[in-house]
Amino acid sequence: MNLNLLKNLSISFFTFILLLFLSEIILRLFYEPLNSGWGWNDSPRRNLSNCKNDEPNQLGLRGQKIMYNQNDFVILLLGDSQVESATSSKNKMPEILLENYLTKFTNRKVKVFSLAASGWGQDQQIIALENYFTKYKADLVLIWSTPKNDFWENTFPDRNVGKIAGHLKPTFKLFNKNLEGPFYTQNSYYKNSVIIQLFYSAIQNYKKQTLEQLILEDWVKDLPNHNKFPRKEKIKSFEIDLNLYSQKILQLTDSTNITILTYEDFVNGRSHFTPYIIPKSARDNYSIDITRALINRIKEISNKNNAETVVFYPIRNDFDKISSKNVKYVKSYYFRGYYFKVEQNFIELLQNTVSNENLFMFEISGNDEICVDFKDRHLNDLGNSQVMKNVAEYILNNFQENLN
Repeated sequence: MNLNLLKNLSISFFTFILLLFLSEIILRLFYEPLNSGWGWNDSPRRNLSNCKNDEPNQLGLRGQKIMYNQNDFVILLLGDSQVESATSSKNKMPEILLENYLTKFTNRKVKVFSLAASGWGQDQQIIALENYFTKYKADLVLIWSTPKNDFWENTFPDRNVGKIAGHLKPTFKLFNKNLEGPFYTQNSYYKNSVIIQLFYSAIQNYKKQTLEQLILEDWVKDLPNHNKFPRKEKIKSFEIDLNLYSQKILQLTDSTNITILTYEDFVNGRSHFTPYIIPKSARDNYSIDITRALINRIKEISNKNNAETVVFYPIRNDFDKISSKNVKYVKSYYFRGYYFKVEQNFIELLQNTVSNENLFMFEISGNDEICVDFKDRHLNDLGNSQVMKNVAEYILNNFQENLN
């Protein structure tokens, strides 16, 4: 080959690489990264609040400002919509209820702060916790577990129970039992390149498909198989839509053979029924494994920053006791005539996911009177008060030396 031609090709090649590099740098100044994660300002439940104009804390989350004296006993509440408590006034949020309960019985001043938003799993709780510890201290980290949601939320890079991708979030993957990530953080681009993101965005627009959908499809390729096999035989069972069931759950207390009808994509593990379908698929087991790994990561981060970790779960009549007894099958609107056996034993699954020394479960009483309303079964002020009173008593019994 002619030496001049080879030289010209080499110059052209390196010039092209340099232009790509400069284009990447310049485009990052003007083109937005992936829209990933959320706090109080864009919380899915913020529109339900009478306090929409509340100033979030320094991490952009609902709650009081993070301010304490160095000798104060500082507690962090990690969670999702229950900790965020969008329908409660700010002075009735769980963090304030817990702080007030503990203040009555301790010699040391206690401060409680919230690291939570509606729709969060343990993945985003980790991100918030790491951000918190870059500036602040804590003595105790409390994870309010939501086993109805946490497992499927921790499995995917978006937040949706259907086949269509939802809003992206920073999240993690489990590779050979090792937790890797976070992927899709707030400042990231698809394939770590703004040029690639622009290219695929254009293609997805042409295909009338979102970039989030492409990301979800990429993600699922690395997940274990869903391999769920439905029961084809006819089953005599009372069938009811999932949303209607949630509203009428207390009227169905005596029923013992209910089939839930849903549009949720439980076959692929994107559902409130993940991982409660029997038998569990490899993907269902993955959702358990990654949730366990994420909780362990929270413990590691907390321990590194001299804080203890406790996972707590309030056992409710309308979730645990009724659902575990009367829901026997789940059926998809997409697969009519096919049934999947289900056992919603939230308590047993939590016990198999979290080590006993870090898990605190307790019963709370009440039905509709502890809920926001019959369509919204989130706990109201009365329900939150019961939960935080139990948590306060647990802390007083187990961390008394730290509080004196």
